[in-house]
Amino acid sequence: MATNRVTGKIGRFFAGIFIGIRTYGWIFVALGAAVLAVSAISEREAGHILAIRPMVHPLAENANLVEADELLDLLAASFTKPLDQLKLSDIDVERVEEVLEQQAFVGDAEAYVDADMVLNIAVYQRVPLLRIIADNGQNYYLDLEGVRLPLSTNYTVRVPVVTGSVVPWSDDFAEDPEHPLNQLMALGHQLREDAFLSALIEQIDVTDSGELVLAPKVGDQVIYLGRYDKKITPQRLERLKIFYREGLPYEGWRKYRSFDLRYADQVVAKKA
Repeated sequence: MATNRVTGKIGRFFAGIFIGIRTYGWIFVALGAAVLAVSAISEREAGHILAIRPMVHPLAENANLVEADELLDLLAASFTKPLDQLKLSDIDVERVEEVLEQQAFVGDAEAYVDADMVLNIAVYQRVPLLRIIADNGQNYYLDLEGVRLPLSTNYTVRVPVVTGSVVPWSDDFAEDPEHPLNQLMALGHQLREDAFLSALIEQIDVTDSGELVLAPKVGDQVIYLGRYDKKITPQRLERLKIFYREGLPYEGWRKYRSFDLRYADQVVAKKA
């Protein structure tokens, strides 16, 4: 019995040593892997960026309000060294995205460095909804989100042009549903989302009394829409569509000089 107890103690002793070696062995392996990983990361961080590839997603008709070269110039101005001398450690992709999104026509930017040490940049442009050419001298685009955009030297976007007595720009107009700019945006969205109206309407003129007069792309007619109302205006536009589709084919649009939608449940057409 004593011999068995001694043998058991010896067995447990060597078993403990084996377990300890195995445990510490895995620790050393893990530490070694960590050292290699850190070394690889450090080596990659010290590596030079081989190329920068900006891609601007075009608007409709392959239009670009901002070009890739302009974005590269913007990035170059934000770094302390030339772009062709940048190391991976010099680049903070979040900062790159922030810099690009400060450009007026950039709505969203995504950047990442791939396995080939190429800085890839994808830029999504802001989408103009209306162009404002007001009697007060203001001239700008209003985008889908209500952001004011300057005119682009690269491209003129084909969107409805708003003229006449447009109220001056106000940074907080979106907070007031009844603000004239907010109402123009609502009308702009209604025109844009309807294929027929989008193809039909070219201009929105704001009168001194705040009423809206539309001009079609074809013909010399004017369309009296009246003051904007979130319930009544869509109904008037629907009547206009029906009139164009069902009434005009029989008479021909050339015979008319104006269509008036301000009367309930009808379109009053005046012949030329």
